[in-house]
Amino acid sequence: MSSLFVRRAVRREIPEIEHLILAAFSPYRGRVSASAVLEAYIENSRDIASRWEAAEILAVEVNGRIGGTVTWYADASREGLNWPQDWAGFRTLAVHPDLRGLGLGRALVRECIRRSEQRGVATIGIHTADFMAAACRIYDSLGFRRIPSHDLSVSEALRCDPNAGDVLAIAYRLDLVKPFTESR
Repeated sequence: MSSLFVRRAVRREIPEIEHLILAAFSPYRGRVSASAVLEAYIENSRDIASRWEAAEILAVEVNGRIGGTVTWYADASREGLNWPQDWAGFRTLAVHPDLRGLGLGRALVRECIRRSEQRGVATIGIHTADFMAAACRIYDSLGFRRIPSHDLSVSEALRCDPNAGDVLAIAYRLDLVKPFTESR
């Protein structure tokens, strides 16, 4: 890989990024028993235009081509998933299947961490799912820790019929600022 660059997306790239998100999440079809909930999640994730003003849509370029994306919230409460207002957050970490294993997802998460640190945010909160194993490995390796108290039902979050099955959105947090402790 010769050139990797993370930047803020521009509005005219919305269709390209939406297509990338669809390509990134399509491999999960057939692997998740709650297919109606998964489809609702994919459609919600692709709708980056609806969160354009509340968050920053980031893109990672590889040799001039958008290979991945993530939506970063300086104020995680704007995501609408009960995160505290003083936390940052991100969602829809997506890398094109043809470009997986090249570090694009990790570069996007590191950029979210950098932006959060730059703003003096103490904690980042995120949701993912067990079946997104590669993403979970990235979060674990970068120091994110599970917080089951913030897990949620995807069907409830997306207002889907829970009788069609459900997916648990598992929560993680990363503490960026160490609290001051006085030594004696």
